[in-house]
Amino acid sequence: MKKPDWKLTLAGLLALAWPALGADLVKLKEWDRSPEFVYLATDADKKEWKAVKTDEEAEKFVALFWARRDPDIKTPANEFKSRFDALVAKADELFKLGKVRGALTERGRAFILVGPPKSVGSMPVQTGGAPGRPGGSASGTPLSDQLQIGSGGPGSMVYLWELSYEADQLPAWTELKLLKLRFRVEPSTSSETAQEASQLKKLSAKAAQAALANPNLTVLPVYKTKEQVDAELKAASEAAAEKARGPELSAAARQTLEGVLAKEAGGPVAPFGLAYRDGATQLMVQVHAGPDAVKNPADVKLVVLVKSKDGKDAARREEAAGLGKARDEYFCDRVLPVVPGDYEVAAALLDGAGAVLSSGHRPISIPPLPSELGASAVLLCYADVELPGLKPDDPFVFAQRKFVSRGDARLDSKKDGLSYVVRIYNPAVDPVTRKTGLKRSIRIKPKSGGSGVDVPLPAEEPSVVPESKEGAAAYIVDLAGNIVDAKLGEYFRPGDYELRIKVTDEIAKKGVDLVAPFTVVGPPPAEKPAPKKK
Repeated sequence: MKKPDWKLTLAGLLALAWPALGADLVKLKEWDRSPEFVYLATDADKKEWKAVKTDEEAEKFVALFWARRDPDIKTPANEFKSRFDALVAKADELFKLGKVRGALTERGRAFILVGPPKSVGSMPVQTGGAPGRPGGSASGTPLSDQLQIGSGGPGSMVYLWELSYEADQLPAWTELKLLKLRFRVEPSTSSETAQEASQLKKLSAKAAQAALANPNLTVLPVYKTKEQVDAELKAASEAAAEKARGPELSAAARQTLEGVLAKEAGGPVAPFGLAYRDGATQLMVQVHAGPDAVKNPADVKLVVLVKSKDGKDAARREEAAGLGKARDEYFCDRVLPVVPGDYEVAAALLDGAGAVLSSGHRPISIPPLPSELGASAVLLCYADVELPGLKPDDPFVFAQRKFVSRGDARLDSKKDGLSYVVRIYNPAVDPVTRKTGLKRSIRIKPKSGGSGVDVPLPAEEPSVVPESKEGAAAYIVDLAGNIVDAKLGEYFRPGDYELRIKVTDEIAKKGVDLVAPFTVVGPPPAEKPAPKKK
């Protein structure tokens, strides 16, 4: 009887008991032959790789491998890997040697780890004779053109290559200002020898060490998906918009303002919308109360609710009013950031006990910043006054004066005056003098017909527009003035009128026409008695 082959049988049993190393590794089983592993893997990486058994483990290993070499681990982009991959692709294109991919040649190693050289030269040399004609090496020549191999059959030629680096091409970690690397390449045998082999070996070790931006990283960073980032940005934008709207109103304040909105539009509330040079839009709101309505000005609270067309809150305020006074009336105002759109503005002044002193609501439409010559609505006011501490950015401050309006365009013939504000957008600017050429005319006409009155105006002084680095930002001019200081009834009988403002841009040869209706209320002026006959 033939003796059993115990050796073979034992080997078979061992194969059954212990599967081959990495038997479940399929997709990345040759990754350790890649340029990144060959050139960058540390001894610790090589040891860890030997323990990898499955594709899942391999994928985690590779991800962590690159994360350790990510210069900015806080972002999902890995700038080092992107550059490394690009250099590998170029080296494959330029340095292929027989069946050896270009990235795994010694020239490819230098090109990938040190970076693209300033110049590359190749010289064909007869194996037993005189040198052939040198290849191009001018630094101004494209790299692919510099690498053209000289003439000569592959069986009879070898090639001498030189990669030349100067300070501008050398990474800081090389600590060199000049580097020349020479190689002997024999295509017929697919062989290559680096003449500065020891120097290239040292540079390779330095490059691998310099690449380790996060050597102690043991857990993969978790990056958010695009959807998560978009959701967070949206939530942040909504939170910022909510903060800009102002704190939530108290239940009592909201109930009061919702009640105001339920009534017919009107009351002593003046909304005024403006656009600014950077494209932002704002809503100014002014609220008034008569002298008899306010007993203790320091205790008065302002509540404001601005609702957009869809019924949602666009802005809100609930705070101490900080009342001012114009003539014999109290007022306060605020400026609220809102986007262009249609709104309902409700506001009220409350005493210390929460009782309503005055209230009203009005609709307003706030257009975006126009791209050509344009104008805001006209704000009609019953007074413009000087107040201490006025700032240009304060609400209803124009031409260094505070303009006050009840919002209803009803002017008392006995005490009110007549002032106006309008903002002009994008007037043309003379390119030589840097001046605008705006001219305005104002006419007041009774709505019932009849002749109107031309308002005398001082000579226009062109605005000088300074040079701006903002470039595309719009230029804006505020036109504001006082027509009648007080006792309007001395000039206009009670009735309905139109204030017509025409603004002409003499540089652009364009103009805007604006109409603002108003009503003078009160008794007609007393007729003077006829003189008695003597």
